[in-house]
Amino acid sequence: MWRMRQEFLLLQRDREIDLIRTGVRQAQGGDGAVIMFEGSHGAGKTSLLTAARQEAEKSGLQVFQARAGELERGFAWVVVRQLFEHCLNAEDRMPCDGLLAGPAALAGSIFDYADPDRISEPPQGDAGLYRILHGLYWLCKNLSSAAPLMLLIDDAHHADTASLRFVNYLVNRLEGSGVLLVLTHAPDVPVTAQELLLSVSRSPLARHAVLDPLDRESVREAITVRLGGTPHEDVTAACLTASDGNPLHLMELLDEMGRRGIAPEKPAADTVPSLTPARIAKEVTRLLHRLPSSAQALAYAVAVLGDDADSGHCAAVAALDDNAVLQAADALREADILNPGVPYGFRRSVVRQIVYAQMSSEARNGVHGRAAHSLHAAGADLTTVAEHLCRTEPGRDPWAVRTLRAAAVEAMRRAEAAKATRYLRRALADSAAERDPWILGQLGSAELRARQATAIEHLREALRRTHAPVVRSRLRLELGLALTASARYEEALALLANTGSSGPGPTSTESVEQTARTAAAVVSRIIPGRRRAGLRIGGTAPRSHVAIEALSRGRPSHRVARLAAAALADGVPSCDEDTELTDAIVAAWAMNQCDGAESAERVLRDTARKAFDAGQLLASATAWSMLSGVLLDTGRLMEAESAARQLLRQQGDCSLMLACVPLAAAALTHCLIETDRLPEAENILRDNALSEGLPQTALFVPLRIARVRLHLRQDRFQVGLRELAECRDQARQEGWLYPSAPCEYLSDATRALSITIGPRAAHKLAVDVTERARAFGAARPLAAALRTQGEIVGGEEGLEMLENADHLLMSTPYQLERARILVALGAALRRQGRRGAARRRLKEGMDMAHRTGASVLEATASAELRLAGVRQIRSAQQPAPLTPAEERVAHKAAAGLSNREISQALFVTVKTVEWHLSQAYAKLGIAKRGELSRALATGSSPSDDDICSSA
Repeated sequence: MWRMRQEFLLLQRDREIDLIRTGVRQAQGGDGAVIMFEGSHGAGKTSLLTAARQEAEKSGLQVFQARAGELERGFAWVVVRQLFEHCLNAEDRMPCDGLLAGPAALAGSIFDYADPDRISEPPQGDAGLYRILHGLYWLCKNLSSAAPLMLLIDDAHHADTASLRFVNYLVNRLEGSGVLLVLTHAPDVPVTAQELLLSVSRSPLARHAVLDPLDRESVREAITVRLGGTPHEDVTAACLTASDGNPLHLMELLDEMGRRGIAPEKPAADTVPSLTPARIAKEVTRLLHRLPSSAQALAYAVAVLGDDADSGHCAAVAALDDNAVLQAADALREADILNPGVPYGFRRSVVRQIVYAQMSSEARNGVHGRAAHSLHAAGADLTTVAEHLCRTEPGRDPWAVRTLRAAAVEAMRRAEAAKATRYLRRALADSAAERDPWILGQLGSAELRARQATAIEHLREALRRTHAPVVRSRLRLELGLALTASARYEEALALLANTGSSGPGPTSTESVEQTARTAAAVVSRIIPGRRRAGLRIGGTAPRSHVAIEALSRGRPSHRVARLAAAALADGVPSCDEDTELTDAIVAAWAMNQCDGAESAERVLRDTARKAFDAGQLLASATAWSMLSGVLLDTGRLMEAESAARQLLRQQGDCSLMLACVPLAAAALTHCLIETDRLPEAENILRDNALSEGLPQTALFVPLRIARVRLHLRQDRFQVGLRELAECRDQARQEGWLYPSAPCEYLSDATRALSITIGPRAAHKLAVDVTERARAFGAARPLAAALRTQGEIVGGEEGLEMLENADHLLMSTPYQLERARILVALGAALRRQGRRGAARRRLKEGMDMAHRTGASVLEATASAELRLAGVRQIRSAQQPAPLTPAEERVAHKAAAGLSNREISQALFVTVKTVEWHLSQAYAKLGIAKRGELSRALATGSSPSDDDICSSA
């Protein structure tokens, strides 16, 4: 264990070990040298001296060692005595005559222990000091005459002044002496020792090395050795940040992880920053308790203020004047607790946690309160002030309530709904709020956008306490949305039936009626079979809803598209209230069903941006969720997956089920199916409470279709076909039309029917879907239906259907569906023996599947190419072609960025980065991250001849 500890603390110290070996060889040759190692506590200085001792003993050097201590700094000759005491006779404590012969006898007085009262007295006058220093120098000469001599001094910055004077005296006389002096010191040297150590470092014989913090590779190696497993990149980064590359701290951190049974896997990355190893905590506590109370107060202020710990704020928070703050900062720096400069900061991040944990509840409450007032007076960001107020005990402070409410508004503008709810709950806990209905309503609104079920309770209470008609109408709308998101549709309908029934005047009434119309659209789309007779809605229905009505009645796609385009003729309409299905979103959805993917994408991006800028988080989230579906349809799987994951990130078991959740989950499930990650898709549905029974509503149809497809891909045919039948039956009864749905499920459903019932049932379903798609007239659903029917029919008739399907999508952006058609067409041609034509179509389909990231389809095309007599050729000098996304990720990884850093740079999830890296490794033929630079430097995209050649 001791040997492992030494090796651990010597990680990344090869340069320093080489310095020691060079110095030993120099001493063996009869020349003296000085080596100085500078490093903070725990950097491995003592371990380097141990390594130096071992190296010296192997080489036949005599080794004398001493360690300075800050409590002994006031005594004279403490370090010198440690160095040479072992030369004394152990029984009578008298110096050895041979060593103190000649001029060395001048130093004999400091080893005279007969008079204990004189042991610690410094020499009287310069002459007396010079005689002793000269005597000590000759003592070293006498010792080195027998064999080269190594003097080791650890923590020289704590050495007494007299001993440091001896070091200075010796350094200037080392040439030709065969004495090697190795000493260590900290970066912040006490004033009493600073000049003397600086003088030593200026010697021409001195070699000075600063011990660098451990880098990422060394930390990874340490984790692997200490915890017995290759760590996840996020864990490595977290350990590096928490320890600041300090070897001792890293070792204690890993020991703490080992004691708690924390494996170096991805979930541990969030746990590491909160770990406070006991040894580190005790050391920090010991240092703090030895400092004056003003230093402790400043440490508390810095722990609370964090990045805002400039001298002004610290003075206010610690209740110290400016001079006292400066003196306290010097004391903390001398104790190696604070970094130099301002704003003040701790040497290591864990110190902040330790100091903060030591504060009493009363002290913490006062410090956070003073911090909030100081920062607010200086014009700091409101959310920063609110974070401090949230850590204070509620009282009766109207200023705190006002500040927290203002901070909540600011947080909502930044789409940080969860933060806003925390600020408002703290405001509501203050007795000055007294269950203010305005705060209750604001809290319920924030909770709705944070998907928290408590929104219903707070909105209902706010509605009960509020009497202003306009505000009541707005609260009803918010409560209706919250009830809808919790599947309480009857209550939502009953509530919205009263919206707009009262108001202060005609203008306000029109505004409320428009709000009710939007809310009614939400509920009526969710419960399509319900009539809106009970709702007081004046005026004309929005054009976007007219387009949806035409779609539900089976009107042709060109007519639906014209109505949707008319709804957006004057640009993307703005919405006064934050609702989920705005006119623009509804129109964009209709457009996408009618082959208008490019227009739909433009509208959804514009809507999401405008809604986000206006703080309308519901509309923004719904627009993004629908956009993820458009990205999937047009073959941009990575972008679709990233957008969907972002929306699902804050969803939990008890969360409200906003419209964006099932829509995003549907897109993500399809992405995972296309990339052969079925278990992950199943886990995501389960984690988001979407794997069991779903509401029988239109907004959940895309998710039910995705779930059907997942069941069928897992060969759970009965479950998948049963859910598909239920979904189709209800769609016919309720008048739902989702024309693009067969693009996803039809191929898998016909395969399942062929296996479970027979080819006739599969053919019947394909014909039925084809007739419906032909009647609707949109190219994509018709092409998907023709593809499936053509595969079932086979022969020349089937080939004709496949050719027609390809022709339909040739000039459209639906790359994923066209890739499916090309692969199916190539396979059909291959079965008819037309290998040349088959290869061309399969090659084109495989390339298109590769660009979209559909790895399952790409593998299918590759297998068909082999059956068509084509063998895959991977040049030894050239890597497989990477998609643009894979190339971006690979180059950033080769540059040394971690997965988390890459995800932040590219605005994608860490999971997406991991996926693209795994694909890049496979295509480049490498096994680890360290080989990326070489593979990318020597690789280029292969030509068609490199990829395929005739067998």
